[in-house]
Amino acid sequence: MSLVHTWADQAAMQLLPRIKLYRSGFGDRTRLGRWVDEIAEYDRDVELPELSELLGQRERVHGLLRRRRLRFASPAARRLPRESAFIEAELLSPVRHAPRGACVLLAATGEEGFARRRRFAAPLVRAGIAVLSLENPFYGSRRPRGQIGPVLRTVEEQFAMNLSTVDEARALLAWLQRQGHSRLGVSGYSQGGMMAAFVGALSNAPVACVPRGAGDRARAVFMESALSRSVDWAALARDAGSAAEARAHFDRCLEPVRLSRHVAPLSPRSAIVVAARHDGFVPAAESEALHAHWPGSELRMLESGHVTAALFQAREHRHAIVDAFERLNASS
Repeated sequence: MSLVHTWADQAAMQLLPRIKLYRSGFGDRTRLGRWVDEIAEYDRDVELPELSELLGQRERVHGLLRRRRLRFASPAARRLPRESAFIEAELLSPVRHAPRGACVLLAATGEEGFARRRRFAAPLVRAGIAVLSLENPFYGSRRPRGQIGPVLRTVEEQFAMNLSTVDEARALLAWLQRQGHSRLGVSGYSQGGMMAAFVGALSNAPVACVPRGAGDRARAVFMESALSRSVDWAALARDAGSAAEARAHFDRCLEPVRLSRHVAPLSPRSAIVVAARHDGFVPAAESEALHAHWPGSELRMLESGHVTAALFQAREHRHAIVDAFERLNASS
């Protein structure tokens, strides 16, 4: 059965866009170095401006669900192109009663728009958990001119996106708290799972944290896993002067992108790491390492691969989020 999951991950790699990541190389080296330094120095004491100005809001009711589109000035705009300078988000909440919690849901690699997360979130909302989905910088409605789909052109853009996503998710959690939500959480799958883990670890209040399909080190994903085949190594080599220097420089940039550099979330009992034993994109050992670094957390190992876990085990993923909120409730 493990061969099925492995085959699905390999097939997914073949179906990825033929245009590879970072076709324009590393990008602005000065800016890239700045973002790497910021990641290395990031901790819970990094303060962000409040999302006090609600720039746009549209609301629709669909049965028992209320859907609101929200727009804020991004606290990370200094890192981003003009088209990405405003947060675009969607809040789903129950119509008939106040939610018992609110969860920020982050996008997977290449996930544009809200449709997929909306389908995933609807049962959570019916269970009483409001869900706020963030459109990543550089994706969808925030895609910069000249970018083809969600395929980032430079390594600098990758670091700007991920660092800004953490800033924006933390700011959205603070905004939800000011709206009256006392029990908060964060989750995501794949890239969104790793960003959710960083948000949980860097939050200065207890949160339900459920990283799914994610692990400790970004290096394992970009340099060692199936995703490494989607990187335009030839473009990076032209930029760096040689293939060896390209790999060495990318490796140096990725070195501080490790959750094990940070302390565990304030409520590790409310952290559930959901992993796939046969994952070809995020090695299961990386998820195990993250769980080990968060004493008191739970590891739920699914008998699946990266793709099959996303396609066929959404119920298990939602159960983990609900359980994390229950544990947060019990500890508060």
